[in-house]
Amino acid sequence: MVWRSLKRAARRRRERAGVLERAYRSVFLCPDGEIVLADLAAECGIYQAPPVNLEPRAGGYLDGRKALYARILSMIRIPPEEHAALQEAARLEMLPEFETDKEY
Repeated sequence: MVWRSLKRAARRRRERAGVLERAYRSVFLCPDGEIVLADLAAECGIYQAPPVNLEPRAGGYLDGRKALYARILSMIRIPPEEHAALQEAARLEMLPEFETDKEY
């Protein structure tokens, strides 16, 4: 198997940004991609304040996770109202598990 790469998908340098943005959008702006994006947001803590007593090494790790998620957001360029909906979905991912939906 030969993995596709940006340089194989767009041989001309000026075409690469558009090809890459379309690839990110096709992956994340679909029903399954939205679920993955909300899960990633919850896992990396992008919408949470860091713990108060965070050690420098752990803080750097957390910053790296958030930076990667921010890159994904910058590539898919969603409008503010969709970003608000994504924040809501990520917050729902972080809620504790209940036995039934009635417990919400």
